[in-house]
Amino acid sequence: MAISVATAAGAARCQPPDQSQLARFQDKVRLDLTGIPNYTCLETIERAHREAHARDFKPVDTIRLEVSSVAGKELFAWPGSRQFEDRQVTAFVDSGTIGAGMFAMFASNLFVHGAGTREYRGEENLDGRTAVRCDFHLTAQESGFLIATNASAVVAASGSFWFDPVSLDLIRLDVYADAIPYSLRLEQAVFRTLYARTQIGDSDALLPKRSEVTMALFSGEADRNAIEFSQCREYRSESTITFNAPSPSLPEVPKPQVRQVDLPAGLLVRVELETPIDSKTAAVGDPLHARVLRDVRYKGDLAVPQGAAITGHICRLGRSSTSAPFAVGIELSEIEWEGTRATFYAELVDLNLPRLARHYNQPLIDNEIPGAGIFYIDGARFRIPPGYHMLWRTLARPTVQQPR
Repeated sequence: MAISVATAAGAARCQPPDQSQLARFQDKVRLDLTGIPNYTCLETIERAHREAHARDFKPVDTIRLEVSSVAGKELFAWPGSRQFEDRQVTAFVDSGTIGAGMFAMFASNLFVHGAGTREYRGEENLDGRTAVRCDFHLTAQESGFLIATNASAVVAASGSFWFDPVSLDLIRLDVYADAIPYSLRLEQAVFRTLYARTQIGDSDALLPKRSEVTMALFSGEADRNAIEFSQCREYRSESTITFNAPSPSLPEVPKPQVRQVDLPAGLLVRVELETPIDSKTAAVGDPLHARVLRDVRYKGDLAVPQGAAITGHICRLGRSSTSAPFAVGIELSEIEWEGTRATFYAELVDLNLPRLARHYNQPLIDNEIPGAGIFYIDGARFRIPPGYHMLWRTLARPTVQQPR
């Protein structure tokens, strides 16, 4: 299932007893949201599921993505990637419930574009602090609130926002889906976002710090995403997004030219993993580093030298129940050596079984995700140490390659 928000525009209407206070808040939050520089944050998503008739949610997995806001639009990338992708978050996370729009889109619709109608509710206690509450309602056209399950629909939305009566800072935004079509099989869809001041470069920016997305089905089952935003920083954008722009007082050092090559299909590449994978701390999206163990030849010529550096990420890590094995997915995406770089698009062929043999369950390797390998490990916890060996076979790259 997926939930996302698209940009909308409309006329804001609210008639509180204190018109001046709300008007000043509207002006301030609009400046807060439009005056900050382009930036990116690390988005950590802890996903959980609750069975029908159960009381508690049980953890499913953790996902890490880089999320950026450019002119009010959300862009995503795997941590450590060279550039962001103008794609939906579901292109990166291909299963389970995932939410998008909490980082920038809904607040932009409501406060920058002035969508919806509002009702002033006055001051109340919010988590131990005094806050001013205002309720709102947006039509489906105004909200851009897209929900996708077995079907998809843009729905109306209502909810509340709270702001500090002194600083006029936005504190919290709650959004509920209204009039959900029966075809979605959803009883409720709601997300809550908490805001706080964060230093980005020279700017003191108002940014989301935590969001929670909950989707409840007619069956009684429910899914929850608990999302934390951290490590926020500014970037400058040219043809690609570049982090940590050099100081203008220092001369730029010319970058060495890197030759881009294509690897032929059918190469067998023996790889040693340099990054450990611990089920207790690892998450989908975490970067992985590896190196080539021996020279790889193609038609007698050297195709990839021993020691070439390979980078990738964890693309799956979780299990369907406490008794099921862990599904561990690895995608190695790029290989580089001596001024040469190539896309590494390959399937997992073999693993170094003796070191972890007692943990494996059949089928050992599953290549259901093109360009990645999935294998299974039993137990309540596991740790794959550095030095773990794998064998990969390069594949012909598809015409359009979707990120995972």
